[in-house]
Amino acid sequence: MSEVKYPGKRVTTNGNQLVAKTEARISDCGVFYPITPSTEQGENFETSVSTGVLNVFGEFGRAVETEGEHAAQGGAIAMSTTGKRVSNFTSGQGVVYGIEQYYHAPGKLSTMVLNVGARALTKHALNVHCAHDDVMAALDTGWTILMAKDAQQAVDQSVILRKVAEKSLTPGMNVQDGFLTTHLERTFLELESDLLREFLGHPADIVDTPNDHQYELFGPKRRRVPVMYDRAKPILLGPVQNQEHYMTGIIARRIAFNDYILEYLEEAYAEFAKLTGRSYGLISQYNCENADTVILSLGSSAENMEAGVDHIKEQYGDDIGIIHLNVIRPFPEKAIINALAGKKNVVVLERTDEPSSGAGPIARDIRTALSKARENSTGGSEVHPGVPALAVDRIPRVLEGVYGLGSRDFRPEGILGIYQFVRGKINRQDGKSVKESNFFYVGANHPYEVKAKETPSFLPDSAIAVRIHSIGGWGAITTGKNMAEIMGTLSHVSKYATDDNPQVIHISANPKYGSEKKGAPTNYFLVAARDRIRVNCDLKHVDAVLCCDPKIFTHTNPLVGLKDGGVFIWESNLKAEHVWQRIPKRFRQELIDKKIKFYTLAGFDIAKKHTPSPELQTRMQGNSFLGAFFKTSVFLDDHGINQATFLDAVLTQYKKKFGKLGQSVVDSNLEVMKSGFEDVINISHGNIDDVDLSMMTGDLLNPRPESCATCASDSAKVVDPIYRFDSYQDQYLGGKSDDQKSTAQTATGIIPMATGANISKFVARINVPVYNPYNCTQCMACIEVCPDTALPNTVQEIPSLIKTIFDGYIANNSDRSKLLDAVDGITSKVREQISSEIAAKKDPVAPFEQLLLSAVEGVGVSGETVEEIKKITSILPVGYGKTRPAFQMMEKANAGSGGLFSIFVSDLCKGCGECVDACGDHNALAMEVESDQIRGDHMSAEKFLDILPTTPTQFMGKYDENNLSEVRSAILHNHLMNQDHYGSFTSGDGSCAGCGEKSILRGVVSMTHALMGPIYAKRSDRLAKMAANIKQNGAAALAKLREEAPDAYQQLRLSVLHLIMGYGSDTPEDSKRRIEQEFKGSDSDIIDAIALVLNTDSANHRKLQVVEGKFEGMSVMAMTASTGCNTVYGSTHPANPHTYPWMNSLFQDGATIGWLVAESFILDHTRRSILPERLANHILSCDTNFSAEHYGNYTHFGEEMMTTQEVQELPKVWGVGGDGALGDIGFQNVSKTMLQGRPNMHILMLDTQVYSNTGGQNSDSSIMPGGFDMNQYGQYHQGKLTERKEVAQILAAGHGSPFVACVSIANSAKFYQAVLDGLLYRGSAFLQAYTPCQPEHGIGDDRSASQTKMARDCRAMPEFTFDPKMGEMESECFDLKGNPLTGRDWMTKKDENGEVYNYTPVQWAATEGRFRKHFLKIKDPATQERISLEEIILRIGQQDINDRNFLNLQHRSYIPEHGVYVDLVDKVGKKRRMAISRMMVLFVVERRRNWRRLQGRAGIANKDYQAQQKMLASVDNGETELSALLKDTKEVYQQFFA
Repeated sequence: MSEVKYPGKRVTTNGNQLVAKTEARISDCGVFYPITPSTEQGENFETSVSTGVLNVFGEFGRAVETEGEHAAQGGAIAMSTTGKRVSNFTSGQGVVYGIEQYYHAPGKLSTMVLNVGARALTKHALNVHCAHDDVMAALDTGWTILMAKDAQQAVDQSVILRKVAEKSLTPGMNVQDGFLTTHLERTFLELESDLLREFLGHPADIVDTPNDHQYELFGPKRRRVPVMYDRAKPILLGPVQNQEHYMTGIIARRIAFNDYILEYLEEAYAEFAKLTGRSYGLISQYNCENADTVILSLGSSAENMEAGVDHIKEQYGDDIGIIHLNVIRPFPEKAIINALAGKKNVVVLERTDEPSSGAGPIARDIRTALSKARENSTGGSEVHPGVPALAVDRIPRVLEGVYGLGSRDFRPEGILGIYQFVRGKINRQDGKSVKESNFFYVGANHPYEVKAKETPSFLPDSAIAVRIHSIGGWGAITTGKNMAEIMGTLSHVSKYATDDNPQVIHISANPKYGSEKKGAPTNYFLVAARDRIRVNCDLKHVDAVLCCDPKIFTHTNPLVGLKDGGVFIWESNLKAEHVWQRIPKRFRQELIDKKIKFYTLAGFDIAKKHTPSPELQTRMQGNSFLGAFFKTSVFLDDHGINQATFLDAVLTQYKKKFGKLGQSVVDSNLEVMKSGFEDVINISHGNIDDVDLSMMTGDLLNPRPESCATCASDSAKVVDPIYRFDSYQDQYLGGKSDDQKSTAQTATGIIPMATGANISKFVARINVPVYNPYNCTQCMACIEVCPDTALPNTVQEIPSLIKTIFDGYIANNSDRSKLLDAVDGITSKVREQISSEIAAKKDPVAPFEQLLLSAVEGVGVSGETVEEIKKITSILPVGYGKTRPAFQMMEKANAGSGGLFSIFVSDLCKGCGECVDACGDHNALAMEVESDQIRGDHMSAEKFLDILPTTPTQFMGKYDENNLSEVRSAILHNHLMNQDHYGSFTSGDGSCAGCGEKSILRGVVSMTHALMGPIYAKRSDRLAKMAANIKQNGAAALAKLREEAPDAYQQLRLSVLHLIMGYGSDTPEDSKRRIEQEFKGSDSDIIDAIALVLNTDSANHRKLQVVEGKFEGMSVMAMTASTGCNTVYGSTHPANPHTYPWMNSLFQDGATIGWLVAESFILDHTRRSILPERLANHILSCDTNFSAEHYGNYTHFGEEMMTTQEVQELPKVWGVGGDGALGDIGFQNVSKTMLQGRPNMHILMLDTQVYSNTGGQNSDSSIMPGGFDMNQYGQYHQGKLTERKEVAQILAAGHGSPFVACVSIANSAKFYQAVLDGLLYRGSAFLQAYTPCQPEHGIGDDRSASQTKMARDCRAMPEFTFDPKMGEMESECFDLKGNPLTGRDWMTKKDENGEVYNYTPVQWAATEGRFRKHFLKIKDPATQERISLEEIILRIGQQDINDRNFLNLQHRSYIPEHGVYVDLVDKVGKKRRMAISRMMVLFVVERRRNWRRLQGRAGIANKDYQAQQKMLASVDNGETELSALLKDTKEVYQQFFA
């Protein structure tokens, strides 16, 4: 390294960060759109800009986030034509979505570089992990495409490609493997600024024109990055060409530009190698010199195979070579042919599968090159100039393999399998040998798979391998990254380090997690070694397992692959003698036999000592395990690193990682780590047969099997295997996810309905809500906000409840009979005692258990039976006293009719605590650490609920399910007491705990079921009666019609035969001909056909639920989704929360997909339901007026011909997406869909103000202060001066006549009413719901509903409905009810001293972590140099922001940076004074303007606005002195307000 000019600077990081930060140092502009796994590159680029980082030429760049990948590619190309050095970052669907743009870029001489994190394309399922599908789709675009095998090559090639792009005037793609390289933590070499300047030069440098063809364009000299779009030299770029010109231009590019690229690449590679010592070339070769067989691949697998061929050489004495294709386009034929000349075999490994093609894309290139070489050797002349000639006997056989799709593990046994297959030592799984087939798969259970029996690790002998087990959201990924970077930075102080070799600690670290959100199991893999680590897969050979998950043994075996004598550290605060009881018996022997060193660490307890925040406790827990690892591992001793040096490295890393959050955060994390180091406890092995408490569940109490008979379905339809749960279970849930068979079922990826209902979320929670029925008021608030369908509830008649207890839980037949016979008498006693307790106003009242046992005393049952009653009633959530709607109000109206309300806590609960927050001072719910017994009690109570009937309608109050349009909004939530409605969205999915989206999504689904269920039931009854009527009277009616009106009879007969019985054709004449020739039946057959169709449709409308593989009836709705959080948590195997048809398409087109599904439903419903009913009515009424016009209308029947009732009976479709999907990239789809006015098409926008799914990037619906990735607060950039895009308001103006509502769970009554009104509206409906995102907003898991209320009340997210039925003036249609003080700017509140203050958006923003940088502590209490927020916003109007007057020191609207203060008031009214950023002030003004605009549209006069306008006009025209305004703004304002 000392011999080269630019050796690089060591840094432990990943591929995304390394490439993005380098691009920011050389580029003028980055243009991008968030997409996994390249999102982090755009984030890092934007962070560099927002924090003021200049490029290596001292120039400030731009970071631009567009509304979609298509726009990002087009914008980047456009920017590059103006002479700028431009970067872009994308992956997967982003490549193919933007691919249309790629084709025109070369023709515009664009020099941009696109950095790609290669990712699988959505095929049968969405996958965000590594494959090369995206890159292979772009091979023919005319771009130069390079591929890196590691992040070092990726960053080096980013500048090599840049140099070549600017020399060849051809854009380029710089590709690295998604996740496997983009996210892999290692120690790399950062490029020096001097290197970048010397190697690349400045974009404006004048350079020699490199070839004759460019000389034609520019002459002898040109700008390094030409300005093609130049105001000084205007030209037209991108013309239209006809037949005589287009082809000429296409073919000219080959010789004028493309033919030079490989030469320029070789020159650039050589120059870079000379400067840095790192040599690549068009291809890289390893161990090829003596090998007769070589394996050719792309990306990270090459390095894995290098380790493999070393193993093969050492173990078998056989040479296998590895070729990595560094340059994909232009394809380096000459280099490939020279490398393959004389080889026996070349195995082409591809990370894409094209089953319909004759070969994979790279294999086709290889075969083409070898074919040219052969033709050059046999043709007598060089028919392919520049291509080396190869005789037939020097041409290798080409074999092909497919591996690693969607980041499928590429394991050592797979690499050995390839070798053994090629050498004829093993066959494919289907028995075929290498002599019989050239093709195979690696790493998946398929007939074509090759796999060795040996399972080596390929790790260096010096390796220390670590696997971390944790739960998503608990900080394990951060812990792993910190460990990796700490180890990497310790390399130079290792006792093995020398001046010549300072890097003696090599790191390889990467996470493994699925698409699920918080709460799902996660892994992190880390290896540290004195030699380079060339393995990147799940580690099955580990020295240490750090298990942060206390429930690990309930779902996973964490001991897999742990070496003899290895270290196992497990999260537990149990005493040593109890820990062993938590280990399942089947794993105890393994711990003993392998002599595993077993430790426990109370990581959560340690974290609790250092932070009161439950969220931070889980995130900081991982730091304690970091300390425990270094205490128990040999790492520090092996490298001779003392504790002081280690602690210094940890502190440095924590400052880097957490410093932006403040020194206190750094200090607390460090203390947690130290405690982990000191407090880890060694656990002695116990006996194999010790008590096994590993399932962590207390005693379960199940009802008698006989009592559950009513739960079973008696009319399930037989359906095809693809729809059934048992088929899915066999294919997917057999516990062999790594060895799943490749079958027709797996080729579809289909998940049956409602699988989530049976998926426990036990591992995702630490605390769980415990219900106290004696404090419950039946307000339903907890049930409304619960995102996980985890609080099923019911009101039961007292005798029904008691009978269920006796019938379900009394084992003695005689006693059970006695008790059941005595139910009425027991009920009377219990009811009397309840009334007495309530009348006496006792608090607490006597428990229900006590009352029931007292009432049973005289029946004469055994002591065992009494104990059984006591046991079940002690765990049931049954109480009374404060649930007035269920008992007192019912008893008052009708004595003896009162019931008991219960809330059950389901195993679907993720422990978010939102229900407890909603319950508030009622104290009916409290979060408790989930003990074994609490879990057992909850599960036992759930079993009891299963055998109860649903809530009887008399307990629903004035909620009339048959007339919902007349029900008051305030009681619409009562529909959640009906178990069919409540369970219509089952949950069990992988959403974050407390997910704001889920509460809304579940509410939309349940309200749709609540409306449509009774409608379907009535329709079913109506059709059944009509079927019976027509079966009995239809033939006579038809005969009568034939006699009285023959023409009407013929037209009606024709209509039935055409539309119902399938004898129609394309013309009436041909339909008649078909009937004459083909129909041999009578009128009785016609009547039978109509009756059959009516009965079938009646049955389909009768039962609506799908129950675990048993299909009954039809769903009332369907859902289509745009890719985003709702699709990831809502469709990730194995949890399907949906009980209705659900389909994801892509990010941008969910609305259009829904529209077309709705159209299809209209067609189906018309043909199968509406027309048969109408035709039956015509027959039964003996309609003598039925004419050819009727026939014509019915054969062309459309929605516009439907009655209101028929429209309401249409199955509903909900198109769902986030603000990015529906408001940005897919807005044009939403716009088009809304304009159609389809009455069964409804759109729900889950507005999190951010791209939640990709990690929190800015969307157009983001608010001005940002706080999101790609909109970071920095020294030069506090947010974006872009007003929030109000999608709902846009759709309420100029989009036809849709019903529009902007709502949230803050006002559940208004939310449910909006859903209901949208469903009943004859036209399209759009609902925009504000849904907080806990991880991206920086709020607690329990805060979703509370934050939405604050956001509404402060005007940050005001609510409204727009109902076109109300009139043709906006003021008639807009309704702002539900917002506080609708006639004023702000809602007012009082602080602890009774002083009134305006409740502005700042009060809300201060409670969310995303805005923390906008608030500054005021060290000096004196604030005379600052102005209050309430005063300064009176001086500013929105136009002052647009005109940038707020930056003008002389203008009334000038906002001094951090020169504005606000008195923040907490929940109890306590004040604290803080300074706020300029952007926060602008945000308040912008939100005020948005609220005022809504007031104007609703026809509401705002006195505050009128007074401010008068005041500002008076100041601006000189009538009022500016000095007076600045001296006391409030006093001046009051003069105008009065």
